[in-house]
Parts: sequence; structure tokens; C-alpha cells
Amino acid sequence: MGVLRTVANFVFGMECLGCGSSSERLDPWLCPACAAELVRESCAPKFPNEDAFCLFPMRPLTRKLVHALKYRNIPGLASYLVRHSSAVKQGMVAQELLMLAQPLYFVPVPLHRARYRERGYNQAELLAAALATATGGKVCRWLKRKTFVVSQTKLSKEERELNVAGAFVANFPREMPTRGTVVVVDDVFTTGATTSSCMASFGAEFPLPLKVCTLIYDEPASAAADFAADCRAFYK
Repeated sequence: MGVLRTVANFVFGMECLGCGSSSERLDPWLCPACAAELVRESCAPKFPNEDAFCLFPMRPLTRKLVHALKYRNIPGLASYLVRHSSAVKQGMVAQELLMLAQPLYFVPVPLHRARYRERGYNQAELLAAALATATGGKVCRWLKRKTFVVSQTKLSKEERELNVAGAFVANFPREMPTRGTVVVVDDVFTTGATTSSCMASFGAEFPLPLKVCTLIYDEPASAAADFAADCRAFYK
């Protein structure tokens, strides 16, 4: 089967990142069936709290795509997923963003230097750029990561909070805007520990409203199981 798949990939092109099928009709990463499924998933954004917007729920397809973005060196997936989400056109998240004080300042959660060297890009920064393009906002690198933390994936809510406590520091320009909304951007929202730590680093006296936008919302109870499934799928 492995040899046949290799030959098929050579003849027909890449595998669909969703179902693994080989097709000449990839767009460029999903076959028509998986592309249609992604559109359906985009109609169900998640709002884990009043300050957070998540473009997609964690489903088998979106889980594969976010892990391909992070671990399979496909940075172009960031803009692809935002373009296919409810953050554009008349989508639910787009409507929510329009209701915020304008302009929008998208602040990506920073990677530690070691992880950036390993990956070659920061997926949160790519997502922030795509969101800024979709909404007419601006990308602002107003956060720095002070410490290298272990992966949050297998940690409990309390462990996640301790893991990222004090991990970020504000990096403001000399002249800060006096109007608008800051939107902290990350790839996955599970318990909100990472983005909450980022927001705390802005300080209690920060004058602009703070919101969060992530690509995926993952139910805390399912995050560890999702991680195990991803490992089996990508490394078998």
C-alpha cells in the first residue's frame, strides 16, 4: 500500500491533507470533499468567552490542518484557513470584529527563539497577518517571550497557567495608539492560559480593549486525546 501511495503521489500530485487521497483537484491542499467539509466547519466558530473568537472547532479535519501548519512546514495554510473562515466576508467572526472599536491591532503570541529556529516561522504571526489583510487591521509585535516553556498539550488547566505565568513581556512602541482594539492571536485556544498570560502582560492600566482570536477552539477535556491521535496520524 505504501508503494502504491508513493506512485500515486508522483503521478497525481500531493496528498489531500484531510483524507490522504491523491488528486489533481487539490486547492492546493484539500480535495473537493474535504474543502467542502472545511466550509461547513467554518460556519461553526466558537466563542469560549465574551472576549475570545475561535475561527473553527477542533474536528478531525481542522486538527490535521492546524498540525500541518505547525509541524509539517506548510506556512501557507495560515492565510488559506483564514480566507476560508468566518473572519472574512459576512462570517460570524467578521461581524464580531466589525463591532469592535477600530482600527484593529493584531498581536501574535510570540515564539521563543529556539522554537522559531526549529520551525522557521511563527504560525501565530502568519495568522495575524492574514486576519489583518482580511479586516484592514495591522500586525503589531507588542509582545516578547521571556522564557522557553514546555508544550501545553498534555497539561491540566492549572499546569498550563503555571507553565506560561510570566512567560511574556510587553514590547510597546514609544507612541501607542489612543483608539482601537488589540486582538491577541494564537493558533489554538484550549483553556486560554497562554492568551490570558499575554493579556496580563499588557498591564492593568492598558488603555485599549483586549480581545483574543485563535484559529481553533479545542475542548480542554479532548486536547490530550487529540494530541495522541495527531501523533499516530503523522508519525505512523
